[in-house]
Amino acid sequence: MKKERLFYLDFVRAAATLLIVLTHYNALFLYTNPQMPEKSVLGLTFSRVYIGDLGVSLFLIISGASLMYVYKETCDLRIYFKKRFWGIYPMFWLGYAVFFFYNFYQNQGLTPGIPKYRIIYSILGLDMYAQAFGQVNFAIVGEWFLGMIILFYPFFPLFRKWALSHPVSLAAASAVLYAAFLIWPNPHNSIILPVLLPRIIFGMLFIQSGKKVRWSAALISAGIIVLNFILPIQIDSTLQATYIGIAVFLILVWLADFLRWIPFRRICGWICKYSYAIFIVHHTIIFLVTAKFDLYSLTRFNSYLLFLCCCCVIFVAAYLLQKVHDRAVAIFRVNKKE
Repeated sequence: MKKERLFYLDFVRAAATLLIVLTHYNALFLYTNPQMPEKSVLGLTFSRVYIGDLGVSLFLIISGASLMYVYKETCDLRIYFKKRFWGIYPMFWLGYAVFFFYNFYQNQGLTPGIPKYRIIYSILGLDMYAQAFGQVNFAIVGEWFLGMIILFYPFFPLFRKWALSHPVSLAAASAVLYAAFLIWPNPHNSIILPVLLPRIIFGMLFIQSGKKVRWSAALISAGIIVLNFILPIQIDSTLQATYIGIAVFLILVWLADFLRWIPFRRICGWICKYSYAIFIVHHTIIFLVTAKFDLYSLTRFNSYLLFLCCCCVIFVAAYLLQKVHDRAVAIFRVNKKE
């Protein structure tokens, strides 16, 4: 039986989706020479945490929470992996194919110097993640987060059983592993699973506990955010992204109970429905839309207008991708049954 949707999960997912789109738009002004952070939309940080890291933290927590919510009672492995496959790959491959052939036409061929076998990274959805480790390949759409979460999926059934039977030991084990990587850091600390795992586990245990966020927890979370902003203490950026991400998550969950305006809930539901399609197309769309603009002569006001323009095109592209995907999958499944 299909479970009832929880609005607070939709609310957090919608917020994370918008943060990631905002991050990659603002990143345009960090790769200019000189940098122009003053032209970014709504700034580059929140409580001294890069907004991209905050968006990733929220996605990590919501990924763990959503999986646990769906599979808390039962997790048939065959059904689980089948749903993971159909939920990830068809849309990724479709979006990838569109932009692959567009780039092929625009560049009059493939990118030279890349071994052809590395297309396997794109087939597996691991291309952006592999690229973050220096494996140059044919990555076009999506982000490194997709590859990381694909690598996590096989471990979820194990963590689910652990969370249901011994949640305290699971939390402790992930914390110890996390601390070990923070003490002995490496250049890829911000994207490797052991460092990201505690945020996923937190989301799982939040659902497992079945507790609501009280005003006191929201107030403490707000205090942590304020203190992190005003205190001049140097703290590891990955650690900050972890506890600020959790604090923001708790505040958003608490706020969700008071956001009863139906149109707002529908907007959040709409963003969530197309969030994966947005995730796939947004980065490439931002490059395509902004390519015609001279960022150096762009005023701050026009930067905001350009961002709104990017959002409109992204949402249209995501809507079309979702519709084509749904139609293609429906046809495939009908033919398969026949």
